Amino acid sequence: MIASILRRILFAAGLLAAVSVCGFALLQLMPGDFAETLLMAQMDGEVPSAAALARFSAEHGFDDPLPMQYLRWLGGMVTGDVGVSLMTGEPVGREVVLRLGNSLILAVGALVLSFAVAVPVALLSARYPGSIVDRVSRILAVLGMSIPNFWFALLLALVFSLALGWLPSSGYGTFQHAILPTVVIGTSICGVTTRYIRSLLLDENGKPYMRTALAKGLSPMGALVHHAGPNVLPAVLTLAGLQFARIFDGVIIVETMFAWPGIGRLLVESILNRDFPLIQATFLVIAVAYVVTNLLVDCAIAAADPRVREIV
Repeated sequence: MIASILRRILFAAGLLAAVSVCGFALLQLMPGDFAETLLMAQMDGEVPSAAALARFSAEHGFDDPLPMQYLRWLGGMVTGDVGVSLMTGEPVGREVVLRLGNSLILAVGALVLSFAVAVPVALLSARYPGSIVDRVSRILAVLGMSIPNFWFALLLALVFSLALGWLPSSGYGTFQHAILPTVVIGTSICGVTTRYIRSLLLDENGKPYMRTALAKGLSPMGALVHHAGPNVLPAVLTLAGLQFARIFDGVIIVETMFAWPGIGRLLVESILNRDFPLIQATFLVIAVAYVVTNLLVDCAIAAADPRVREIV
């Protein structure tokens, strides 16, 4: 088990190295000159002279060969020095850690919210398939999957902020500020989670061991919870890991719309400002979140199901 985990960690490190190379190469394909854009922003939109642009490029290493720029950045990452933001002058590491913490608040809250709704609804749907409860839950699940995040965010802000005045429409600082973005992200993954768990439980419901459990006097809901539940747990953990990683895609839109200072909004701001060190660090942090989440899910599956322990 330990050897398997070490092997996965080495594989994850190689994958992150490949992602960092791809990210660095993609940034070079962005239109425009990084140095010129940054210098224009620092000069309040004034076009810099050729001498000033050359001096700025040399000062920040933009005129070095691309492999040298990448190795210099990689060396900084390994030693923990990821540089400073070219726009604000603040340390990139401190900014990324602060924003990542804010995004994790939304991500964890949305995941807990989605499973708190999806698991009971899926159990009821599997216990009473074809009933009114099952049909309504399937309709709501499809709606949850179909509604675009940006449209749902605007709708919630219009109703609960402008019309009712119950919650703030944007910002950060209190518990109330996190409610609307958490609901938007949680709703987008709740539909998929509900339908997936329901289908897993229905599949288990027709197996011989479930009939044996019912023949021993266990109630249908009790058989679902105590016998089908543990059998579908590895698949549910896999889904939870995929959904948690997918949340980092959704936060880019949601954080921007609700002015939430998270990693997604930081990525948008850094791209708009052509803040190269911040873009590269943010890009890598999101990739690390994907890799670490999948690694933790594999470990959780191995702990929950000894049959797949050697495979994982």
